[in-house]
Amino acid sequence: MSLLPVHRYHSPVTSDAIDRGAYPAGVMSPWRGRLTVLVAVAFVGLNARVMVAVVSLIVNLIRADVPLTSGDVGILGLAAPLCFSVFGAMAPWFGRRYGLEATIIAALLITSLGEVGRASATSPAWFIAWTVPALAGAGMGNVIAPPLIKKYFPDRVTVVTTVYTVFTTLSTSLPPLLILRIAQATGWRFSVRVWAVVGLCGVIPWAMIVFHSDRAGQRLAAIKRRLDPRTLVPRPAALSVPLWRTSVAWGLTATFAVNCVIGYTMFAWLPQMLQDAGVTVAHSDFLLAVFASGSLPGALLTPWLIAHVRPTWVLPAVFTVAYAVSFTMLMLHPGQSTLLWLLVSRIGDCYFAYTITMINLRTRTTRGSIRLSGFVQPLAYAIACVGPWGFGLLHTATGAWHVPMVAILACLPVQLVGGVIVARSKPVDV
Repeated sequence: MSLLPVHRYHSPVTSDAIDRGAYPAGVMSPWRGRLTVLVAVAFVGLNARVMVAVVSLIVNLIRADVPLTSGDVGILGLAAPLCFSVFGAMAPWFGRRYGLEATIIAALLITSLGEVGRASATSPAWFIAWTVPALAGAGMGNVIAPPLIKKYFPDRVTVVTTVYTVFTTLSTSLPPLLILRIAQATGWRFSVRVWAVVGLCGVIPWAMIVFHSDRAGQRLAAIKRRLDPRTLVPRPAALSVPLWRTSVAWGLTATFAVNCVIGYTMFAWLPQMLQDAGVTVAHSDFLLAVFASGSLPGALLTPWLIAHVRPTWVLPAVFTVAYAVSFTMLMLHPGQSTLLWLLVSRIGDCYFAYTITMINLRTRTTRGSIRLSGFVQPLAYAIACVGPWGFGLLHTATGAWHVPMVAILACLPVQLVGGVIVARSKPVDV
């Protein structure tokens, strides 16, 4: 597929500098010829977490039809980060072998197939089995999305990453707001099956992009040519050290892994923790929905802040303080001002958008982006598998929530150090 030759050249003016307006007005038309790609990226984000969020709030309705045990529910909770890790690790190979576009189309179709399959399951074994492809496609999409943004929008990385992270947040927050009402009105099977439409709709713009690949390549090449030729210099040689020996890779892994641990742990245990503090079941479900949807403003603002706030390391410092304050207060007074502290925690969740954006801002090429994304995300999701399990184990051992919350707080310095390292690092190519 003929596209922008980003593997040959790079501009010393970084993508975040372009987003801040470093280039003179009129140098490029950023969206002409690429609106279809923008829509396609949005659908990838919207498909990223739906299959994780649709089950938890209607599990009791599902149990009335499919006899899921507590162990089965635990397996379903572990399946998300595990599948994201395993299949995300496979995504770079498929992307290099078959192309990013073909890989993302396959990922969307696999996810849709999994959603339809588990909506038709009549036994716990089949429900769990069909959950695997539903999560597998999303796991591949997680890793492929940043390189696709880098490939098609090298001049607007932070802006398009904003679109992606906002729709990813929507994919987490919409199901908790809608799924219970849909399930009560139409039955749980339809309420699960209907989300397959998101993946199928996402296939359409990507198929259009593949069909018009030559035109897209010409348009992207024209944008590159219109940049000042004096700013174009040969791309430096690939790093002589393995990716695992670079500080950027480990810094990104630290920030993303801790954020995944926090997210999956809170989704699994927050309602129970609040109910033990005297919060009603209905209100705890509402607060969980707030926890999910409250990340939307941060997803919208974080890439913009990365492009404008200097020094950049201030951002991870603010995110960490917000996490520390909110979780400390939830630990000490879980039933008081709970809504406030959950909203404060959403400032900390800006680490998600921070990591996704930095994957592209700390690489110079599409090849570098896919390899860095393929290193960071699978490893982070593998570490996240420990979060809900370890949190529950500590709660069982102590009979209280204080020690598990202290364990979460103990992870925050690791996240802060990783975030600062990434902020202070130079772009790498791998």
